[in-house]
Amino acid sequence: MTNPKASPAAFTFGSLTVDVKGTLGGTYLDLSSYTTTAILVSFNPLGGYDFSFRENDGLSSQRHLYLSLRNLLIPSTPDYSESVVTERGTQVYEYEMTSSSTIAVTRPNPNLYRYAFTNFKLAGKARHTNDTRELTCNGYFLLQELTWPF
Repeated sequence: MTNPKASPAAFTFGSLTVDVKGTLGGTYLDLSSYTTTAILVSFNPLGGYDFSFRENDGLSSQRHLYLSLRNLLIPSTPDYSESVVTERGTQVYEYEMTSSSTIAVTRPNPNLYRYAFTNFKLAGKARHTNDTRELTCNGYFLLQELTWPF
């Protein structure tokens, strides 16, 4: 029997390794790669979920990879940001990203989704400078849709 006062809920876990390269002030560098299991999920007001895969969250060197899942079987192209320290505090440094790769989606059961990143490539340019980033992502995450009793 279903609970009429139950609310939608989501459980996620996984691991994502992100290899980062790019230009800083015109100089091409291999930037430090990172592996994250820190996944923040929230409900998108337009439907579906928003995900943030975080590195150094709360620190001045934080990096985030964002993914929106309006349609659970068709992920959007992820966005990427880093933090920049300014005299007014830490600010978000965003990149306009494009990808030629796809995220493989499988559905082991009606409420469980698996998203696999296998040599997933992203490239982008900073919105306020000429700095660039090239990301290669490997790993996966799972999303389980649940109902949570009141």
